[in-house]
Amino acid sequence: MKKLYILLISIALFSCAKKEIKIPTLATNGIQEIYDHSQVWMFFEVENNDTIAKLNRKNTISSTHWIYNIDKRLTLKTFIPSIIKLQDKHANGIHSKEGMHNYFSYSDTISKKLSFVEFDTVVYKTDSILSKQFIKDNSKDYLNYNNINITINPLNTWINDAKMENGEFESTLLEFIEFSSEGKQTMLHLNFNENLTYQDYLFYFTLLKSISAPDILINNLEFIFDPIKVPDCGCE
Repeated sequence: MKKLYILLISIALFSCAKKEIKIPTLATNGIQEIYDHSQVWMFFEVENNDTIAKLNRKNTISSTHWIYNIDKRLTLKTFIPSIIKLQDKHANGIHSKEGMHNYFSYSDTISKKLSFVEFDTVVYKTDSILSKQFIKDNSKDYLNYNNINITINPLNTWINDAKMENGEFESTLLEFIEFSSEGKQTMLHLNFNENLTYQDYLFYFTLLKSISAPDILINNLEFIFDPIKVPDCGCE
């Protein structure tokens, strides 16, 4: 059985076939030991003046956990399509094994250790529809929840129709949940601008995961949208 030993590092820099990956750095505690794993690598490369995610998964084994090492400079639009395909391969391959999970890797600046966060249940929707419209189209499924739409852009964040100033997102969200819940379970619906970097995406992903609780649920659907196709996204 493989064991992943934790490295004491301040800035995680992986090397693979003489290439380097700069993984995200977060002040967030996560899982720090995983047995029986395979590695997925997504490198930052520039090709014909376009940024691309160069995928290397040659050594992945379907019957193990998969750890995704993704360069923090990549934008969501460059690697989410690959994530969707790999999630399906890992879950439904000939040699897939029940109980094997998918993890994002990052460097925890508090413990100075390599850490991981699971994302098995996330379903990425890339058809540029926002959660607000999705809830409206599927209203029967969400009638019993206090539904809150969160939109994350490179330059701003929104809670429903309210734009957040720098540094006030988490506190405002918690206050809004307390004010609006009226005894209902709250469900957070996440919308991410496809131009968001992986560093920023994982920051908000782990932040929101940390505040989830029995009375605060996070919809497993994540809406990855093209701002050009969504005029009401607040993407100035």
